[in-house]
Amino acid sequence: MAAERPMKSEIRPTVRDRLAALRWSSIPIRTLLLAVGWWALTEGDRAGLAFGAPVVLLALLASVSFPMPRAPRWSLLGLLRLALLFLTGSVRAGFDIALRALAPRPRIDPAMIRYTLRLPAGAGRPLFVGLMNLMPGTVCAEFDGDELDIHVLIDEREALVEQLRALEARVARALGEPLEEPHA
Repeated sequence: MAAERPMKSEIRPTVRDRLAALRWSSIPIRTLLLAVGWWALTEGDRAGLAFGAPVVLLALLASVSFPMPRAPRWSLLGLLRLALLFLTGSVRAGFDIALRALAPRPRIDPAMIRYTLRLPAGAGRPLFVGLMNLMPGTVCAEFDGDELDIHVLIDEREALVEQLRALEARVARALGEPLEEPHA
């Protein structure tokens, strides 16, 4: 017996399905926000209202027809652990960089390191890059899709990659995001 094919609406929700699931109380708020946005774009020009009303209605229909992105599931404990990791790592790395730079013979070995992100696209990636940039001795030189080019003051690749993986795991836990294995 052949397996039944799922109905089209089971594969991808239609506009009608999204309208049925829509919280109708959000319609006035969405309309107000879109109207205020249109008013700001036209600088309050009353002549733009005739064209603006249909634009606002079309934008309202578009806002309910496109899928909403999943909101991150913040974890307070995860955020506190992330903050503690960052603070202790920053202080430890700051002292290390200062000692190396102020030594009679500076022990600095700048390099560029490529790092493949495991965080899915979304809020976690820019948070991770921002936190990584605040760590002494590292700065993201280029952010291209799943890849980061990181400028480091001390070329200790294995230790740095281990620290970045730990930071990335903390960011993922704090946001409730899964980590993906890097593509080969």
